[in-house]
Amino acid sequence: MSRQIALVNVEGTNGVGKTRLSRQAAERLGARCVPLVELPDAPSTGLPGQVIAALHQDGDLFLRTGHPRTETLLLMGLQVHRFESLGPVAPGQVVLEDRGPHSVAVYQAAVLAETEEHSDEQALTTAWHILSTIESWRPQPTATVLLFDDPRRCLQRFEQRIGRTATASERSLMARADRLYRLLAHTQQGRYYVLDRQQVDEPHAVAFITDVCQRAAAAAAPKGAVPCPTGT
Repeated sequence: MSRQIALVNVEGTNGVGKTRLSRQAAERLGARCVPLVELPDAPSTGLPGQVIAALHQDGDLFLRTGHPRTETLLLMGLQVHRFESLGPVAPGQVVLEDRGPHSVAVYQAAVLAETEEHSDEQALTTAWHILSTIESWRPQPTATVLLFDDPRRCLQRFEQRIGRTATASERSLMARADRLYRLLAHTQQGRYYVLDRQQVDEPHAVAFITDVCQRAAAAAAPKGAVPCPTGT
């Protein structure tokens, strides 16, 4: 798709606060923001929701059905479909995406690494292959925010959300994903906006994401374009 839009992804491991912070940033931005919820929250009536429901039929929260390569291809396709299904985005607006291509790349690389007994370095190479394939079919984001926190706090939030203790398999996958996100940030310094929640409180984290969105929207807007109103 050739159109140029401001697109900001918020990424990180489960329990780091992506959805909560993204929602608050979207509220601050008002009409300037076009929010995209993460794929598992997609309406069940649409294609993405139907595919996610099929992957989730065995009850695995990480959509593992025992066929990781097939799952990876399906989720990659949904990331492309998600972007292509966007409605009109006005000048001055920004699309704020909760879990974009990086989530598919990192988590599916982690799943494949567990299956094939790969190292983190091998998994990172897999993640780059997945990400580059997705980005050959949809544009790279204008900006990507990588969120980090104490893994123990992330696990605690995750368990509070699901209402039970995480299984050993879930804990292992989350730990691997956290390490891969950190490797991304370390090996690609300057590509990402990195935010460590151990160093900032929630209001400042929301302000950080909001500022990234505003900068992305301003950079993408044609010269002389009338900004979209902020709303209430």
